[in-house]
Amino acid sequence: MLCGVFMKKRRSFFKTAALTVLVLSLVGILLVLGAVFFVSRNIDYSSDEAMFLSVQGRGATRFYYDEDPYDGVYLPKELCIYRGSGLKQEWVPYEEICDELKSAFIAAEDRRFFEHRGIDLKRTVYAAINHIFGLGPRFGASTITQQVIKNASGDNEQTVTRKISEIFRAIHIENIHTKEEIFEVYMNIVPMGDGILGVGMASEYYFGKEPSELTYAEAATLVGITNAPSRNNPRKDPERCKNKRNNVLYAVLESGFISKEKYEKEIASELSITEKPDDASLDSWFVETVCDELALDLSRELHITENAARILIKNGALSVYTTVDPNIQSLLEEYFYERANFSEKINDGLDFSMVISDSKSGRLIATVGGVGKKQGNKLLNNATVPHVPGSAIKPIALYAPLLDEKRINWATVFDDVPYSFTKNPLGEYIAYPKNYPSVYDGLTTVADALRVSKNTVAVRLCDMYGIENTFNKLRDNFSFSTLIEKQKASGGGTLTDKALAPLALGQLTKGISLRSLTEAYTVFPSEGVLHSPKSYVKVFDKDGNLLIDKTEGEKRVFSKESSRIMNMLLSGVVESGTAKAVTLTDTVDTAGKTGTSGNDADRVFVGYTPYYTAGIWCGYNTTAKSIGRLEKSHIEIWDEIMRLVHSERLKSLDYVEGFSTAGLEYLPYCKDSGELFSENCLYDAREGTRLGYGYFTSDNKPKEICRRHVACYYDSVTGAVASEACPTENLTVVSLLDIPERSFPTEVTVKDAEYVWRKMYEGDKYGDSFEIPFYYYTTDEGEFVGRSKGKRQYNSYCYIHGKK
Repeated sequence: MLCGVFMKKRRSFFKTAALTVLVLSLVGILLVLGAVFFVSRNIDYSSDEAMFLSVQGRGATRFYYDEDPYDGVYLPKELCIYRGSGLKQEWVPYEEICDELKSAFIAAEDRRFFEHRGIDLKRTVYAAINHIFGLGPRFGASTITQQVIKNASGDNEQTVTRKISEIFRAIHIENIHTKEEIFEVYMNIVPMGDGILGVGMASEYYFGKEPSELTYAEAATLVGITNAPSRNNPRKDPERCKNKRNNVLYAVLESGFISKEKYEKEIASELSITEKPDDASLDSWFVETVCDELALDLSRELHITENAARILIKNGALSVYTTVDPNIQSLLEEYFYERANFSEKINDGLDFSMVISDSKSGRLIATVGGVGKKQGNKLLNNATVPHVPGSAIKPIALYAPLLDEKRINWATVFDDVPYSFTKNPLGEYIAYPKNYPSVYDGLTTVADALRVSKNTVAVRLCDMYGIENTFNKLRDNFSFSTLIEKQKASGGGTLTDKALAPLALGQLTKGISLRSLTEAYTVFPSEGVLHSPKSYVKVFDKDGNLLIDKTEGEKRVFSKESSRIMNMLLSGVVESGTAKAVTLTDTVDTAGKTGTSGNDADRVFVGYTPYYTAGIWCGYNTTAKSIGRLEKSHIEIWDEIMRLVHSERLKSLDYVEGFSTAGLEYLPYCKDSGELFSENCLYDAREGTRLGYGYFTSDNKPKEICRRHVACYYDSVTGAVASEACPTENLTVVSLLDIPERSFPTEVTVKDAEYVWRKMYEGDKYGDSFEIPFYYYTTDEGEFVGRSKGKRQYNSYCYIHGKK
């Protein structure tokens, strides 16, 4: 009885399980069919055709430069033939590739290549079943046609939709191209390690032979590399490479392409690899930069993938007219080649990079991505990868936009005191931004704030302009592609650059490339006009047809007058500010701005003259290590290089151009109010004059008389604000500062705090110590107004006479 019940339950269980499997299978089939239908309707076959045509070889690409870049007429002269891997690059026709290599590829990669129509259905189904049920070692089912699509597009995403799309695209390619055409493309674009594409380059690189001269063992070696170009590299891991070669040779035997005797002979041969070719023909940092820019532009223009565009650049017989100045590029490379020109910390991993652009056109004319001899192609280029710009972002993000909208001017005064306070777990107030050391200057003009890079003022400017507005203007005006609006962090939470620290202080999440930052700064010497960034101006195909024209492309970002004022403001940075180490100012008008990341892991300086705009970066490549003290700063290196650059340029000129101040008014103002100098300003208690001079436009200049300075009697004998009882002979007139808005929840050290005045009313109690201001007892409980560093405060009350 129990057995019968058990059997019924068992049959019921299996029926349910079978039904569940059937339902799930049907659902799975429907999902797959739905995916197939959806993907097939959204494939752009015309784009695939353009991609297939673009990767077919036409010859070597040539680069040109302007023989006289300053006369306004492009006079092309050949710069170089693009090499990409330091090797001769030639497309090898199908007929010139030996049968040994063709057989090895067919045997190892796609035995039914000449039979199927783009996909090997039998192998695909078996691979899928094996993947699901684990019947044996996993293997791929991609045909050579599918691999052509993958290699040309660079799309290696491991998703079902991509695989379905690849199948349909392969079928389409097979319908319009012959097997020989597809096979030829495959063998010429397949990755072969060390940045090499195609069997022609690989044959030369590894064996010093043409692809028509290879033995079966050599052919099998090349085929084995393609499976995992980095791991199977014969120079990096010869034993692994040889094992892979032998596997390919066995596949050749199994496919019937060679006899047993031939197989035995080939498998017994040594792995004979030639010495690595000399890297003397490596591409320069500049040419690599051009290729990066060109790949993006070609992909958009021709509607092909970026990977296909790179293949086109390698062997498309293009003519590329670059913006490089070969003399300056050589000068820059020679300077960076000499490691002795830099701090000894480069031996510990510290690195530098530099970018030089033409100030008027914005064109890139020279760049170097790292210190020392260039060791290879496609290395880390510190001139084009993002770095934290720090305060170097302030002029373009805040000062210039607000100046342009006439919301600030040269003399506008902000208070260099903390913007806000937060409490830590101990109940202590933490000031933001924090000065180092924790001393604040107090009232500061825009000119001085920019000159010495006041973070407190930058935060107030960002608050004034608005976070949203600042972010949008940076993105829209300068096309900084690395700005993050909102992004999930890997460890949870959200990343964004829409905040005070990234926008006001330049502590951007990903940063900005030195090239982008330098090109953005050309907006100032070009008087408000920003030219589209370019390392080349035109590109022609093999038949001389124009593919891309970048000679045009500019937009006005700031007014001419605002830019001229910015030129003079930023000149103050190199004359007496954070970049005062610059000596180029002795030769030509120079301006610029420094920047440092919060942990001192990145240091940047972008400086410019009417002729050139240049940026320099230094930092560690592998870690966010603090840079610390350097024997020679990045600013001094910038200065040395730019003096060399300008020495040749200025020799050929009849006169040296300077920054124009045409249309501007040079006017006096009070440094504490930003308004017109008044009689009270003359009696300021501090040493030196509070009179300043600056550049203004007629509709954005000081107009009101200074009301910041308030005159009062001072007892010169006791050294305090006079009481009514102070002897007349002791009295003198001084002016103190009316800053009613200054109030803190904790004590703050402010340099000008001891010169502050506040109105007293009848019944108010005056200070009774020389260590506190005369109005100390009028402040609310828990309110602080700041104090100067010294013990005795200048604005204390003469309580001695006051008691009499």
